[in-house]
Amino acid sequence: MSKEGKKLELINSHVSKNQAKKAVVALVKHTTKIAQQKEETELLPGKEENIWLVLSVKKVTPQKKLKPCKIPLAHPIVDPRTNPICLITKDPQREYKDLLEQHNIKFINRVVGVAKLKGKFRPFEARRMLLRENGLFLADERVVPLLPGLLGKAFFKAKKQPLPVSLTKQDLKKELERAISSTYMHQNQGTCTSVKIAKISQSPEHTLDNLETALPEIVKRIEGGWDNIKSLHIKTNSSVSLPIWTCELGEEETGVN
Repeated sequence: MSKEGKKLELINSHVSKNQAKKAVVALVKHTTKIAQQKEETELLPGKEENIWLVLSVKKVTPQKKLKPCKIPLAHPIVDPRTNPICLITKDPQREYKDLLEQHNIKFINRVVGVAKLKGKFRPFEARRMLLRENGLFLADERVVPLLPGLLGKAFFKAKKQPLPVSLTKQDLKKELERAISSTYMHQNQGTCTSVKIAKISQSPEHTLDNLETALPEIVKRIEGGWDNIKSLHIKTNSSVSLPIWTCELGEEETGVN
């Protein structure tokens, strides 16, 4: 393919793959440089940064959607070998531990029932420890409505709100594997939505693969689709946002009716 052809390669018929790659490489380079500078002055290693896709829409969604949308990724962000996974279940907790054993599911590190959340993990310090010790939380979809009151705001501020799964699926292992190999889109009533698409330690190629896989599914879940999207940026937890796509001039205010 010619250089001219490569420049025209688009993700989901809109985003220049070349522009997206430049932004990803710039983010990785900047974040690596900052991390190296911190290593020289700080005793403890810093927390690993994630790469986020930030969408700005022209018109807001009228209603907040509590249930996050599951978005597939080519290369999972969560590795159960390094990120402990906690599953929150109905009671009795023991029943679900046995269920995981029956399905030969070994990548769930901890099972916590609702009764435990109301008892052992009711104190703030206990909940904070639970939050620190686990990289990802899954929850039986039947108990998800109870969780904001039981877990408190800290989980949601840390963007670790439990992700709903069905524990009644016949192929339970596949259901849980799909959950941990996806990312999630939490739609609010504002004009900006952020979706985690990679870890900074993943290669730029893997990050681009994830963007290519995730973007079409994300756009499907935006009311009005591309007609309602104003811009796309990517950023890390602490960096500035780098643009990868902006709507044409004159189209900024022409979103969905």
